[in-house]
Order: sequence, then C-alpha cells, then structure tokens
Amino acid sequence: MLLRSLGTPVSSVSSSRRVALAGALLATGLAAVVAAAWLTSPKPVALTERVDARLRAAHGKPVPLAAMAPLLRQAVVATEDERFYHHHGVDLIGLLRAIPYDLAHFSFAQGGSTITEQVAKLFYLRGNDHTLWRKLEDAVVAFELENRHTKQQILDAYLNGVYFGEGAYGADPASERYFGIPPRRLGGAQATLLAGLIQAPSAYDPYRHPGAARARQVDVVRALVRTGRLNDEEGAAVLDRPLRLRGGKMLPPLASVNLEPGPVFVWWQLALGVGTALLGLAALLASRASRYRAARAVIAVRVLSLGLALLGASTVIRAFRSA
Repeated sequence: MLLRSLGTPVSSVSSSRRVALAGALLATGLAAVVAAAWLTSPKPVALTERVDARLRAAHGKPVPLAAMAPLLRQAVVATEDERFYHHHGVDLIGLLRAIPYDLAHFSFAQGGSTITEQVAKLFYLRGNDHTLWRKLEDAVVAFELENRHTKQQILDAYLNGVYFGEGAYGADPASERYFGIPPRRLGGAQATLLAGLIQAPSAYDPYRHPGAARARQVDVVRALVRTGRLNDEEGAAVLDRPLRLRGGKMLPPLASVNLEPGPVFVWWQLALGVGTALLGLAALLASRASRYRAARAVIAVRVLSLGLALLGASTVIRAFRSA
C-alpha cells in the first residue's frame, strides 16, 4: 500500500528487480565462459619450434623478419591488421566492425581477427576458429601471446607460417614460387602482390586469376597509401609496369589507377547504423517508462532494444573505412 500511495507500481519494482537479476546472471555466465576458455585454451609456448615444425612439414624454411623486404611487412600489416601495433592481441574496434557482417551471414567467418589471433589459430588451435568458442579461444591465446612475445616475433611467426597459395607456406617459399627470388629482394610490385594473396590464395592466384590478383594488389597499394607508407606517386609506380612471374608469365600494367582511399565513411552504412541505434535507444526508454504489467515481456523488449542499439553502434563503426 505504501508503494501504491507513493505512486510507484509494485509491478514496476518487480520488473526492475528481474531485469537487474537477469543482468547479473548474464554477467556471471559470461565471466564463467571466459574463465573456462582461459583455463582450457592451449598455452602459447614454443612458438619458434611450432613455426619450424610447420615449415618442415611443408618442405619450407623459416626466414627472419629482417631478411624480408620491409614493404612486404608493411603491406601485410596494412591489409591484414592495420592496428597491429596498437592493440594487445584483440582489436575491439575490429570486433565491433565484424558484428554486422557475421549477423547478416549467420556465421563467425569474419570475426575481426588480428594477426596475433591468426597466429594463435595457425599454431595452437589447428586452424579452426569458425565457432564462437573457437573465437574466444583465439582471443585468449592471442592475449597470452602478446604477453610472452614482442610484436616483431609475432609478425615473424605469421609471415613464416601463413599460406600464400600454390603450396607455399611462409614468405620464403612464396617468394621463390611466384618470383624465383628470396624475400629480401622483393620489389614493391612483388611485395604488394604477395601481401594480397593471404586473404584468399586460390581466388587471387596470379597464374590462374591474373585480373583478380592485380585488383587485389590495388587494394593493398591503396592501404599503403592510406596509412602513409607510400605516397600517390610511389603507389602508381608500383602498378604501372608489367609484373613478371616465375615461368615467364607477365601481368599487364595498371595505368591511371585511382589510389584515393575514398570517403572517410560509407554514407548508407552510417545512416543505417545511426537510425538503428536511435531506434533501439528509443524502444529501451519507452520500455522503462511503460507501466505494462507483464514483466517477462518488458524484459524481452529491453533486451531486444539494447541489442538493436548495440547493432546500430557497431554498424556506425563499420561505416568508417579506416576504423
């Protein structure tokens, strides 16, 4: 009666308590899952030995990072993990940018993986990270890798273990396979072509799909220009001459390529994200002001509203091209 006389409905108090309890249970459950992943994930030890073993199995040999062309290292970072030197194994911005894609495709295929997480997948998780649990293990192992190793050691392991196509694991076999030279002698055009293969080695194979390989190379050069590793003239020079592959095949030059990075953000994604986030927040505020007595329905509406707001926020982040 006292609550009624004060103008606070009993159902509203009960609903608030249930929401708080649901939030506490969710937080506890998430903490338990993270703790389980931390305890059960493999420890990232003996990284050098694992790199050597992988290359021996593929009849390759490791090459120190210092023996690779600097532009190859820069191109791989610019295209695979632009914030590699600014995160501690897990890129939260990258994860948020991946949410809309993964939800739209009902998968965890993109996931915003960093170079460190890819090293974790290659050498400690048997190459499998297409489930939510594996993604969580990726993050745990990546975090520990960053605690145990320097960025240079992690990039060294990545460039020596990643697959470049045509049976080539690592930068040294790839450089020999495609150009017949060691990786320290790679020129700008050769280095940027190799860096582009990592994303999809079969689709961008320059022997079978020269047009796709060159188009992907343009993306790599554009990323280098955007991050300041090359200027416009240097980037154009990389592309405007024929590129000879091992065996004599020539890739035609690409003249008058626009290397401008484009707008800072994608307008339609930005508008969609802002609209979705505002809709979610409005629904959340409306549910808090509602005197509807079905507590479970109120909780469901609030959860959905919060999810909508978070999805909108992640879409806004994804709209920024360089984010």
